[in-house]
Amino acid sequence: MNNNKSRRYDVAIVGGGIGGSILAAILARHGVRVVLFEGGGHPRFAIGESTIPETTLGLRVLAARYDVPEIADMAAYGSVRRKITSSCGVKRNFSFVHHREGEPVRGTDCAQFPALSAPLGPDVHYYRQDIDAWSYQLALSYGADGYNHTFVTGVEFDSDGATLATVDKGEFRVDYVVDAGGMNSLLGKQLELRVDPPTYQTRTRTLFGHFVGVLPFDEVAPPASEHKMPQPLSQGTLHHLFEGGWVWVIPFDNHPQSTNPLCSVGISLDLDRYPVNENESPEEEFWAHVNRFPTFARQMRNAKAVRPVARTGRVQFQSRNIVGDRWCLLPHASDFIDPLTSSGLSITAMAVNVLADRLIDGVRTGDFAPERFEYLETWVKRGFEYYDKLVGYSFTSFDSFELFNAWFRVWTINTLYGSNGLMEALWAFDRTNNPTVFSVLEQPPYRGMQGQDNPHCAELFRKACQAMQDYRDKEIETAEACDRIYAALSDSGLVPSTWKQTDSTERSPATALTLIPMAQVLAWGKFRSPAYVRGHYMQHGVTEVLGRASAFYRDEVRHSAAAAYYATRDLVAVRNRDWRKIGAKITRRANHGGGDR
Repeated sequence: MNNNKSRRYDVAIVGGGIGGSILAAILARHGVRVVLFEGGGHPRFAIGESTIPETTLGLRVLAARYDVPEIADMAAYGSVRRKITSSCGVKRNFSFVHHREGEPVRGTDCAQFPALSAPLGPDVHYYRQDIDAWSYQLALSYGADGYNHTFVTGVEFDSDGATLATVDKGEFRVDYVVDAGGMNSLLGKQLELRVDPPTYQTRTRTLFGHFVGVLPFDEVAPPASEHKMPQPLSQGTLHHLFEGGWVWVIPFDNHPQSTNPLCSVGISLDLDRYPVNENESPEEEFWAHVNRFPTFARQMRNAKAVRPVARTGRVQFQSRNIVGDRWCLLPHASDFIDPLTSSGLSITAMAVNVLADRLIDGVRTGDFAPERFEYLETWVKRGFEYYDKLVGYSFTSFDSFELFNAWFRVWTINTLYGSNGLMEALWAFDRTNNPTVFSVLEQPPYRGMQGQDNPHCAELFRKACQAMQDYRDKEIETAEACDRIYAALSDSGLVPSTWKQTDSTERSPATALTLIPMAQVLAWGKFRSPAYVRGHYMQHGVTEVLGRASAFYRDEVRHSAAAAYYATRDLVAVRNRDWRKIGAKITRRANHGGGDR
């Protein structure tokens, strides 16, 4: 769709994925003349398939602040299924299973952290080709002009704006250019922004694809009575961990009302420990790693790839700058660390939030000075620096379950505070209906990701990183590294009283985020936490959560009896037996054409 015959726009966005399309929708909603270029066309394959609490809440912030309510439909599984596509999966948790080569998984080598529950969640496994296509159409519905299957070949900047050249659609004149093109960033290449090689400590490569016939892990794992995880392992993003690597299993078929039989499976490997063997095909290497671990191999025994397995070189890339004169890069075009922790979409939501406000104001005032966008440069870079340490030391922690079990708790605490900062802004909006309340997210201690603007969260992370570095340098053993991390957690004062973060025997150290446990955490924060928590976090929420729960339930009941059942269950309970229905379907499909590997 393109209605502007003059080819003169305020903002051009190069890349029509989630980030670029959501930004285009917001800008168009506020009267900005936007042109959106998508080179590959929709629908098309993309990775970045798992949301996390900061993504879910970040999308809700965008919807409320910029009055684009459809963005909130992307935030939770139920609304995605009803209003966007039934091809996505549900994400109720992050599950982690540590493997030893050649040995079955031990039930005691499992850990879990809950994702958001209703009414704010559950989080989602995005089937990106559908989500991206819907996002692109959303931008067009708000008035953005879109050029699908249109490659931008170059951009020429001058003092008044930029001229974009395309392969077959001619030239376009704009005031500002946003590069949302991902790893193959147009401006990254043209302006020679890439740091080569990247300075990040994380050095990984991946093998990945979409498969049919992947069994729910609960069907092959030790029984729940042994692993003691509160939620089914297949009801979230499953991480198989091993020395020097990890595997993601992101099912799109893990809800009874999903219509998609696919499952995303990928392996991330330490590049130095597992260099590429060019004499081995990507598929051969993929299955060789699967078969190293008997329980994982059982999960994949009927699996078949629906597209060739992809193999990458080093996945990290880095940019010297992400903001310049009349241009900027969205995070997925500027830097990348690793799929671990599923941070890509959350940092994109944060960046779109701060960028949209500045672009809307820039169009109104005619002021696009780079200094106006310095906040984006600072906090996106800080976000990637944080995630590099988080992922890099996570790979170190994969040496043993004991070490990972200590280390991952630091991430869970940072997730709590990063998420609650967004919650507090949402609660303020619920009370006032005033979008200016979201400006607090650009003030201490709420800036950036994962609570790292909070000195207490930052100090906890620093102490834990130092323990991991000392372990990596062989200055201390596993036990001492774990002790130091648990001590840092205890000393931080950040741990809610209902969470068992300092108990190493409790492998699901955070309570579920259903109504009652969430209310308990919020009550601790408001009444019993240290002053440096109480003054900034969890100041509100119990009343607001109950109000949203009531509205959520009424909305679900209107749709069907099945929706009402799932709504009632998911508001109060975390355990379910949905995986048995899914597993039976997969087994039946496999028995009619699948084969063991």
